[in-house]
Amino acid sequence: MRMMGTEETIAQVHPRKLCNALWNVASNAGCTLVQGRVVSPVHTDEGKLVGAKLADGTVLDADALLFACGPWTTNAMAGVKYHSVIVPTSRVLSQSVFFDGCGDPEVYPRPDSTAYLCGFPDPAVVVQEQPGEEEVRPEAVKRILDAVKEASGGIQEGAALGSESVVESSCYLPTTADGLPIMGELPEESAGGAKCYVAAGHSCWGILLGPATGESMAHLIATGKSLEHMDLRPFNPSRFRGIRL
Repeated sequence: MRMMGTEETIAQVHPRKLCNALWNVASNAGCTLVQGRVVSPVHTDEGKLVGAKLADGTVLDADALLFACGPWTTNAMAGVKYHSVIVPTSRVLSQSVFFDGCGDPEVYPRPDSTAYLCGFPDPAVVVQEQPGEEEVRPEAVKRILDAVKEASGGIQEGAALGSESVVESSCYLPTTADGLPIMGELPEESAGGAKCYVAAGHSCWGILLGPATGESMAHLIATGKSLEHMDLRPFNPSRFRGIRL
């Protein structure tokens, strides 16, 4: 067994709680949320961005457009499907566990007396499933539960981890061929004009790197330059020939 750190040196980020907290700050600052599927940017004949067209035909005024849609962002993206399971715990646990063997399952305890379990990623594919409609395969869920049971010596009476799931889900980790995120302005020939940006491809580090990505992209859109402490050149979308939305 190898210790990765203590409660003084590492912490777990809860994706939904982080997103809700960030949105609360944004909405209190006057931002509004419009739900819909963007089908295309809208440019003038001269290539100036003037808006975003939604699937229902609505056009939202815009002078910059950032696409951050995970594996659905560009044709240069692939997705690695992971299944996950949330199980009850007999008490609030404080230690995450990453098993080496038995399929390398991972266990993340949460402060509401549950634990998040995942493992056994699928191969990377071009994602065909739509967001929010990802299939949850029962055999994949069972495989995770069985692996955690085996790695932890079985679920005994009074054990910390429960044996039955309360939530079962699946998602895709957005990846690229070179393993680096795609962050920056798209070439005009790829987007049909100027001022279209992308930020995606962070794989399993998306939530952790999300705030820094947001800061970097906001600065780039507002000033046309990278932050002094964040050189975006290695992540430029133009490194992928023929990239498009």
